[in-house]
Amino acid sequence: MKEAAFTEFATPKKEDIHSEGFGLSTVRSVYRSVVFIALLLAAVVDGQARKTFCGMRVGPAGAVWVSTWCRRIMRAMGLACSVEGPLPEAGAGALAVVSNHLSYLDILVMSATRPFVMVSKAEVKRWPLLGWITAQAGTVYVQRADVKGGQTQTHAEVNGMMAEAFASGLPVLFYPEGTTSSGETVLPFRRGLFNSIVHDHVPVKAVALAYELHPGNVGASVSEHVCFVGDAEFGPHLFKALGLRGLSVRVKFGAEAVSGNDRFELARNSRDAVCELYEKISGATEIERQVDFPARRPFIPDTGHESIRSRSDEVALG
Repeated sequence: MKEAAFTEFATPKKEDIHSEGFGLSTVRSVYRSVVFIALLLAAVVDGQARKTFCGMRVGPAGAVWVSTWCRRIMRAMGLACSVEGPLPEAGAGALAVVSNHLSYLDILVMSATRPFVMVSKAEVKRWPLLGWITAQAGTVYVQRADVKGGQTQTHAEVNGMMAEAFASGLPVLFYPEGTTSSGETVLPFRRGLFNSIVHDHVPVKAVALAYELHPGNVGASVSEHVCFVGDAEFGPHLFKALGLRGLSVRVKFGAEAVSGNDRFELARNSRDAVCELYEKISGATEIERQVDFPARRPFIPDTGHESIRSRSDEVALG
């Protein structure tokens, strides 16, 4: 089993220890924004060339390619990453990995640790550049049940997509909280995707990540400037995040598989495992265990009629 103990992808510079004014942060945001977009464009060009001339295919080969580019982008952003615990192995059979979710940066960070097949909301597939890049790794795109006007997917449909992902030979990573949090706790896990895990008898392991920001960033905090929560808009939030100095992230993988007799128990136990890891790397106070996601009220379309269409077979995917 491959161990990763504090493997640094980027190292904060010594000059990051002092505080600075708003102007330098803005200049850094502008510079890194240009570099970030340039790297995304370069990745797409590189990917297209590899698909055309080298035969790179969507799936494991694409996931390795995505992982390499994620590391490059992290270095350009000045985001330092340390990894602890046994990395999930490829080719060792189907495996699901569940994580807490704090920011859009999580996907970048986790892809950099090792190649994964990610599970993502369907909207990501339509994003410029990022949609095409994530698709190369064989990302499973699922329609969230709580998106207005969205067509939800049944358990059978999602089971089919997840079965293909499990058969890829790569670990399949998803975020059962279904949304990002401020890092004060780990939100209750939604149970939808655990149905696929139970259906295919796939083992589950946990991972947690926590961000740290050097106090030299005057007026900035992880909960506001790194975690993507509330009414924050992606563009402005990313612009500010790119201006931070001394930003680092700790990732800790669990060694043992999580057990559970059904998707309800498996979701609770998986959250408990993530909570335990998160407490160790974040300094968070003891998080309440064995918490269930509240029962979801059926969505009733506004048709002007009083008839109710059953959606019991549709999946709450986050």
